[in-house]
Amino acid sequence: METDLLTLFANKDTIESLTTTQRLWAGLTTTVLGMGITFVILILLQFVIGLFEKLPDPEKQPTPTLKPAPASTAGKTDEKPAAQSDDELVPVIAASVAMMLETSAGNIVIRDIKQVEDTSPTWRRAGIAEQMQHRI
Repeated sequence: METDLLTLFANKDTIESLTTTQRLWAGLTTTVLGMGITFVILILLQFVIGLFEKLPDPEKQPTPTLKPAPASTAGKTDEKPAAQSDDELVPVIAASVAMMLETSAGNIVIRDIKQVEDTSPTWRRAGIAEQMQHRI
């Protein structure tokens, strides 16, 4: 039946013999069928992608259990590298805030610096880095 319909509409005289209402109805039917098939396939793709999220990630290796450190290393003090860079970080932040507020750095008092966790997606950070490279 489908091949008969295709060969029927392949003839130019058949299409010209249809009334305007029949042409509009055929166009509407074609549009609804095309959009319906597209949405069904998109919904199926959504379910397939959802299944991929439930699969285990082969790149993630299980973290090995760490043995407790021996008592001899307990006496050593651990210095935080961030504490060393805070001395350099405070003047830089003060200067940049002073520049943005168009005032001198002596008018600005920084009481506390807290590092905020970057929750932006990786693609956004990569885009920002790319833009910054093009400005240089």
